[in-house]
Amino acid sequence: MARSTTLKPAHSIVKNYYATLRELRSQDVEHELGLRRAFENLLAESARPRGWTLVGELSTESRGRTVIPDGTIRDRFNVPRGYWEAKDTRDDLEAEIRKKIERGYPTTNIIFEDTRQAVLYQDKREVLRVDLGKPEGLCDVVNRFHGHVEPEIETFEKAVAEFKDRVPNLGRGLKEIIEAAHNDNPAFREAFGQFLELCRKALNPSLSEAAVDEMLIQHLLTERLFRTVFSDSDFTRRNVIAAQVERVIDALVSQSFSRDDYLRTLDTFYAAIEGAARNLPDFSDKQHFLNTVYEQFFQGYSVKVADTHGIVYTPQPIVDFMCASVEEVLKAEFGLSLSSPEVVILDPCTGTGNFIVNLMRRVSKRDLPRVYKEQLFANEVMLLPYYIAALNIEHAYYELTGKYEPFEGLCFVDTLDLAEAKQAGFEFMTEKNTERVQREKRAKVTVVIGNPPYNMGQQNENDNNKNRVYKAIDKRIRETYARDSSATLKTKLYDPYVRFFRWAVDRVCDNSGIICFVSNNSFVDQQAFDGVQKHFLSDFESIYHVDLHGNVRKNPKLSGTTHNVFGIQVGVGITLAVTNRKGSRHRLHYCRVGEYLRREEKLRWLSGRCNVRSIEWEHTLEDHWLRDENAELFAAFLPVASRQAKASAVGADAIFRVYSPGVSTNRDAVVYDFHKARLEKRIRQFCEHYNAEVDRYRRAGRPARLDDFLDYSTIKWSRDLKQDLVRGVSARLSTSKFRVSLYRPFTTKHHYFADVLNDSPGLLRHFFPKGKAKHNRIIVTSDLAYRSQQPNCLVSNRITDLHLCATVDGHQCFPFYTYNADGTNRRENITDWALDKFRSRYNDPSITKWDIFYYAYGVLHHPGYREKFADNLKRELPRIPLAPDFRSFSGAGQELARLHLGYEKLDPHPLEFIENPDRPLSYVVADKMRLNKTKTELKVNPSLTLRGIPEKCFEYRLGNRSALDWVISQYRVTEHKRSGIKSDPNRPDDPEYIVRLVGQVIKVSLETVRIVQNLPAQYC
Repeated sequence: MARSTTLKPAHSIVKNYYATLRELRSQDVEHELGLRRAFENLLAESARPRGWTLVGELSTESRGRTVIPDGTIRDRFNVPRGYWEAKDTRDDLEAEIRKKIERGYPTTNIIFEDTRQAVLYQDKREVLRVDLGKPEGLCDVVNRFHGHVEPEIETFEKAVAEFKDRVPNLGRGLKEIIEAAHNDNPAFREAFGQFLELCRKALNPSLSEAAVDEMLIQHLLTERLFRTVFSDSDFTRRNVIAAQVERVIDALVSQSFSRDDYLRTLDTFYAAIEGAARNLPDFSDKQHFLNTVYEQFFQGYSVKVADTHGIVYTPQPIVDFMCASVEEVLKAEFGLSLSSPEVVILDPCTGTGNFIVNLMRRVSKRDLPRVYKEQLFANEVMLLPYYIAALNIEHAYYELTGKYEPFEGLCFVDTLDLAEAKQAGFEFMTEKNTERVQREKRAKVTVVIGNPPYNMGQQNENDNNKNRVYKAIDKRIRETYARDSSATLKTKLYDPYVRFFRWAVDRVCDNSGIICFVSNNSFVDQQAFDGVQKHFLSDFESIYHVDLHGNVRKNPKLSGTTHNVFGIQVGVGITLAVTNRKGSRHRLHYCRVGEYLRREEKLRWLSGRCNVRSIEWEHTLEDHWLRDENAELFAAFLPVASRQAKASAVGADAIFRVYSPGVSTNRDAVVYDFHKARLEKRIRQFCEHYNAEVDRYRRAGRPARLDDFLDYSTIKWSRDLKQDLVRGVSARLSTSKFRVSLYRPFTTKHHYFADVLNDSPGLLRHFFPKGKAKHNRIIVTSDLAYRSQQPNCLVSNRITDLHLCATVDGHQCFPFYTYNADGTNRRENITDWALDKFRSRYNDPSITKWDIFYYAYGVLHHPGYREKFADNLKRELPRIPLAPDFRSFSGAGQELARLHLGYEKLDPHPLEFIENPDRPLSYVVADKMRLNKTKTELKVNPSLTLRGIPEKCFEYRLGNRSALDWVISQYRVTEHKRSGIKSDPNRPDDPEYIVRLVGQVIKVSLETVRIVQNLPAQYC
């Protein structure tokens, strides 16, 4: 169904409803429980486009009674939007409705139906009665049901929209007030300085003043919600960290700033949230509700914090499944329960405390006081989730026991920092918090459970928002996962979730225990994690992994928001690993949930499985992790390049002696443009801003805390640019630095190729020195450091970007010639060793180095080679087999290179031009070009559509896109979100260029497919 709010008789949902009824009745099903499935599916499917969910048999409080409607429709905040009650066709519907209403069933918005008719009550009165045998009546009642908005809910929805719109401005206003207080409020400066020092010692030594300012702003904007939603007015006084923050804020408000007056403009928002929360009868609903509102807060205000910490809160079905699995495995493997005194549980990144609350509800009430005080621990490093966790956990304990007790197991601390050597007497923020941390460090933890951060570093260096370096944990990774990995580049082994696995193994392995994380699951099948896989097999006796998929980069057909359980871009999985020295070894279980299931379907699948013992494990990963059946054969091929050959002065055993990554700019929007004049103007402005910062830095006495000093409003900073500033390197515009580069497949852009503005130019200046570029050619392949996509390669006679065939993966370049940087001393880069190998193998002295270059390009396109050695190509540079038919591969490679280099000179594939008679003909791409659903037509703009695109052209793929898809994605008008820089590919001097390019790339694609299909079947 399309994303529509109106159901129509022709919709498939309606047709499926009647088809289901016919099928059930053909089997003589007439009773309520049998027939209600049809209407249940109808309601669930029609609610989905709104982001709502149908929950069956959910108890609710109404007029002082607990009632259980057959279905409850809940929105994304878990707020009930309507109810459904099914009755038997043999019942008297009128009498049954009266009974339910007398019993207290809510009549705010409820459908009563018996498959023959439906009665809709809204606002406590009947508003509609329809004949369900007529599709029009069925659609009418469902549309009225979904479209009803109670006044309180309407106010709440408007308030949430207002909150997201207004909180950023309020936050900026508070930032200005705090900045002024830094300058003219001595009491605030003193209190802030003490708090900043505490935070740096206890949480992060590189924490900036701006980050602590943000903590204060978040506290001011949301503290009221925590108190009112949970009816806990003493929270800020009683909580050990909130009290410390309040002390700083007391100093802030001591001089002419009233927090109440300032925040009064949010009164309607606060009141609406408080009112909506009061309508939630169940505490777990309140908990989910506040988590969702909290996510809205970060979406509206604190993007940087979400970037660094990967803020994604765990759906309740995942929490339920993980907690139930831990409970079950404790019993099966150790003969223990959650109540057993030996079981000590730690959630190292607790977020809002959902895992601890769930586990508490599984502990017997008799044992809960002991478990709560002695056996449960949780850590959180961010202020707001720490507050919510404290409220959630303490309120849950109150509900379960009738007594209020502070949760002494909750620590405001960075878990990974606890692995560092801290001297005796080290204070973690406050004395009480320090006591909690020290008690946790002494505990013999047997279960680690949670949702560690999934994000590797900030997305933008310019945010001044970097993840921490952890010396102790990173040392352990180097000693274990990295040491035993065959990957060349091992940066992904330091992803936060991998760090948490490393920390958890060290924390639990001395004692038998369980680790249960939901996390990025790249470690399951990416070759860069082979060292992790090896150690998991030795560290654990049993491993259970539920693969929930959702990796958009690996499968672009997926949508993170609809197919990923967290709505993110990376794949997700649940891992439960057991270390039990008395257990049997290497029971490694793997379950693949349907990749194309939607988010709610995956969560429903988990809910139906209960725990790991209820899953039918499809197969193990053990063979995949331990065996590489092609390794020996692949190793026998000729290496395309190697680090040894690159480092050798005289050459070594490889085809190419020197290779290099493509250009990594770290500021593509600044240094690339379709138009040279626009690029030159932008580079001139950038140099002026950067040089001003160099001068300001020098005049300020070269301050040590660079991140606090720099102006981030005008410059896209990066690591290397910061180093240039510290060294006093200035930037000067030079017209000789402007080049034409291959930015993406069949996409050329003007490029300012200068060291200061390009973070890592690699060796490209030695491949394409000014004035000599047209004489050289390079083969570009996907970089083994990444390889999240299928292997790919492309030839170029221009400087190429690091991400040539992928927006994430990097690429390596293998040139035919190398030069000195000034263009002198041209040298052939294919080694004499390789020439001897090929001439000897084929007994052909006429083979040249150019023949070898094209031979390698041909082999790298062979489908059988790519498929058979896909895993090998993901972890090491290509190796080239010696095929029986050298000349066929070399000839095909040369023909492919001619096509891929000379694409702009080809006659375009003939397409039919469909002109709009109501518009003047234009070739200008106003926004972006769009393919129709069948991919046979391309709409260039409202005046022109190109028809007759052959299906076969999409078979030529570079990474995860076809060549034509690359052109469509690149040749569009865009505006860079952060900088506001606009990109327009249209050429006033050649208005038909883009339309002509489309036909040329289709021609290239068809010819490439033809050549590849005609390659010899035998490649080794």
